[in-house]
Amino acid sequence: MKEMRIAALDIGGTKIKAGLFVGGVLTARGEADTCPQAGAAALMRRAGDLLETLGAFDAVGVSTAGQVRNGVISYANDNLPGYTGTDVRGVLGGRFGVPCAVVNDACAAAVGEGSDGAARGFADYLCLTYGTGVGGGVVLDGRPYNGSGGSAGTAPGGLVTHPEAIRAGDPYAGTYERYASATALVAAARGVEPTVIDGRALFARMEEPALRQVLEAWMDEVAVGLVSLVHLYNVPCVVLGGGVLEQSLVLEGVERRVRAHLIPGFDRVLLVQAALGNAAGLYGARKMAAALLP
Repeated sequence: MKEMRIAALDIGGTKIKAGLFVGGVLTARGEADTCPQAGAAALMRRAGDLLETLGAFDAVGVSTAGQVRNGVISYANDNLPGYTGTDVRGVLGGRFGVPCAVVNDACAAAVGEGSDGAARGFADYLCLTYGTGVGGGVVLDGRPYNGSGGSAGTAPGGLVTHPEAIRAGDPYAGTYERYASATALVAAARGVEPTVIDGRALFARMEEPALRQVLEAWMDEVAVGLVSLVHLYNVPCVVLGGGVLEQSLVLEGVERRVRAHLIPGFDRVLLVQAALGNAAGLYGARKMAAALLP
């Protein structure tokens, strides 16, 4: 039997990553700059050119920033100018003449962690990534849950954790993303010590009480949102990703806080570290594309 060759793309605001899976195994990878200021048409040409370097394939899966409906970008922010309205499935499927699956990057990462990563073996789980914002995906009964609204996805970062901070004109005021993202952590640390410019610099100085206190307060914020999400979805597994969560002291600190506040009966949930890192979107895109083949 012929081994299926599936190409995968992960389109972000800075980089486009590509991979070729043969028989489900990642055998080749490539990368190119997104160059978003050149516009959406140029972005799609670059994506297609990157796929050309992988050789022949039977299907292509695309993990992409932005909201996706029926293979079209229904909304993308200013990080990708002109990307809203782009028919990604039509462009790439038409260029290569193969089935094409297009999915939001947070959803793709969640699917990838289920197929090949930390949530493997679970039919129901959440996958949350703490980075520039708080993104994530929900998988129920083995399938990504995208809701029924116009966003065609979920937005865990939009969970309101600080209602006292809500203000008109700012949809993210008071939200989980505003307080629990890695961006929020670094901003808080910089307020204490201006020379701390990123997470790496922060963790190199954990012996300083003021900076350690910043991290402790941030872990409180992460735990507050997780407690609500665990109670809401009652899934057996939650995957936590992002560079900050790769620190064992953070994962352990967050888990300790979460378990201290779970209602009895919900405390058997597993909190696990993401396993696929930046490749999760590629694995998820591959899984979604594979579902299009006979």
